[in-house]
Amino acid sequence: MAALLLGGAALAGAVTVRQGAIQITALAQVKPNKLPRHGTAPIAVFIAGHLQSADGGIPPQLQQLKIDVNRHGLLQSEGLPVCRPTQLEASTTERALAACGDALIGSGHFWASIVLPDQGAYPSVGRLLIFNGREGKRPLLLAHIYTTHPFNTSFVIPFSIRHISKGPYGTELRASLPEALGSWGYLNRIKLTLKRKYTYRGEHLSYFNAGCPAPGHAPRTSFALAYAEFSFAGRKSMGVTVNKACAVKE
Repeated sequence: MAALLLGGAALAGAVTVRQGAIQITALAQVKPNKLPRHGTAPIAVFIAGHLQSADGGIPPQLQQLKIDVNRHGLLQSEGLPVCRPTQLEASTTERALAACGDALIGSGHFWASIVLPDQGAYPSVGRLLIFNGREGKRPLLLAHIYTTHPFNTSFVIPFSIRHISKGPYGTELRASLPEALGSWGYLNRIKLTLKRKYTYRGEHLSYFNAGCPAPGHAPRTSFALAYAEFSFAGRKSMGVTVNKACAVKE
């Protein structure tokens, strides 16, 4: 998928941006490192990100998350089973996998602050699953989160998928978090591995694919893997670009 929130500042290669008291750290790793100069090959993507307040308090609630993926990355879903948002509603991790396991394309964990009226904030951690989704004819990525603390609860965050015709990025992923989470809590951190290979009509395919856009005969290059923009209520949006290096597989 692209780049989201995650990680820790100690992670090698992490990028950190700060605006006032808000700090965002993001990291992405792609394997394998050697990729074709022309065309694409299957990849696995590890994403990590951390949203925090410099004063140690609860960071502001994230309103919208937009992720632009480099056009040398390809999301391939032809023939892959799809999951509908209604199949994931009010479900545990186990029930979500039972309903949509064939459409699973990533998994990890999330950390959040659960804010209850007159009770303060509770730290929470839970499972995060990503599914190949669809609503009507619209393709989606569906993020399912489930936690048992301070009580059992789950949410589904739909990411719309849009093609970008110009510029270095070719795919936009966008999610509105208040619509998905309401006033339930504040996402602080996620760790996520995106990887899915499958077979369709006898052909071996991968949902996540990428090439190495090294110019000419250069054996390697660096490029902007993804750009993530975070929007908060009443605040200026923050953006972070995650750059990666790759080598050409001859």
